Amino acid sequence: MADVKLEARENSQKALTITIQAADIEKAYSDKLAKYAREITLKGFRKGKAPMSIVERQLGEYVRDESTSELIDEKFNDAIRTLPLDDQPLAYCQPVIEDEEKLHPYKKDQDITCTLVYDVFPAVELGKYTGLTLKVSDAEVSEADVDDEVENLRQQNANILTKEGKAADGDIATVDYCELDADGNPVESTRRNDFTFTIGSSYNMYRIDSDIIGMEVGQEKTIEKTYGEDEGNADLRGRTLKLSVKLTKLKERVLPEVDDEFAQDIKEEYKTVKDLRDSIRKNLQEQLDNYLEDEKYMALFSAIGKDTKMTIPASMKEFSIRSEIRNYMRNIGRSSEDIDKLIAANDPTALYLREAMSSRAVETLRQQLILQAIQKQGVVKLDEGELDKALSERLNDGMDEETRKRATDEIRDELEFAKVPKYLLENNTFEKTGEKLGFKAFMEEYYRKANGMDDQESSEEKKD
Repeated sequence: MADVKLEARENSQKALTITIQAADIEKAYSDKLAKYAREITLKGFRKGKAPMSIVERQLGEYVRDESTSELIDEKFNDAIRTLPLDDQPLAYCQPVIEDEEKLHPYKKDQDITCTLVYDVFPAVELGKYTGLTLKVSDAEVSEADVDDEVENLRQQNANILTKEGKAADGDIATVDYCELDADGNPVESTRRNDFTFTIGSSYNMYRIDSDIIGMEVGQEKTIEKTYGEDEGNADLRGRTLKLSVKLTKLKERVLPEVDDEFAQDIKEEYKTVKDLRDSIRKNLQEQLDNYLEDEKYMALFSAIGKDTKMTIPASMKEFSIRSEIRNYMRNIGRSSEDIDKLIAANDPTALYLREAMSSRAVETLRQQLILQAIQKQGVVKLDEGELDKALSERLNDGMDEETRKRATDEIRDELEFAKVPKYLLENNTFEKTGEKLGFKAFMEEYYRKANGMDDQESSEEKKD
């Protein structure tokens, strides 16, 4: 029989202390020793015929260590099963016996008291989550937004044709270039032939876009460039150099006219330009509505989170971060099986992903814990027949009673949880901020908030 005591620790941990009586320890030892005596073969004796005293002399220390360790595990497991769910270890945490090395060596006829420390589901002390008044953006899909999408379609469907005449902004240029030394001789290590880029894009090392404008195919000229101390390319920073550049090919994008034929080329169901624009407007509006709702959730979680207290245990954070990385790996078609090994081996890519995704993963986890805590308040009710419908669709007749009850509880919990976000939208007030934004301007503002840029700027202002 083991005496059991449970106490709360900091950082969402519990400490389970048990005392195992010497009589139980000795019985486990005797049973294990007898088992070995029946199964082993010692020199000079047939299998299972060695005297117990000899078996104990040769194996006693090993058997005592093994039997006592197994008994401790058994007693902890028995004790944990009797605890409420909130007091049991998280499935993905690794419980640790506190000061385990001090228990060794196990001594004969002595009680053992030991403590198992483990992470538990965090307690959440909710802040105010209803009756809030929150500011959100006012936005609409403007004609300019539709124009931008039409222009994107024109660019995507442009014809690329060889151009006669002078190079202009937006043309596609192919050039040969190299640096020249102080005497005007080519620096061969910098030579590059058949380099192609779009003029105006600055997608070239020396940023010679404006210098190419006005050149004709076959023309060669020397360009002198000076780069400042703020130059991003360290190889060019603070330098003045000469480049020999020859324009070898020139192409231009010929954009289609926006007419009914263009609309039909985009999709057969469009008969006119109006059909195309109406479809673009509808798609943008659907996107905008989704992002506007997301912005409300961001405002809600920000407000609720400020007054909500919780300590997320380390194992829960780690599990969430690694799950986020695995999902990302799967989404890009890469295996996620070895991500734990890669992280343990300090693989640069794995460590970069961990760094990049940690904040987002922990924030998502925090939001889920807030939603679950609100759900536990009993504020969300299922519609009549909603649970029965889900059970009829997802349970099968072959389930035993215990499995069916567990599955029913899980489905009920899942359905209730899914209703919490809507409950929050309906029980808080959202006021639109002043200026009405177009789709593009709103998306820029949305991503600033989603990436925490506003919070960063506020923090910097406070420091100043």
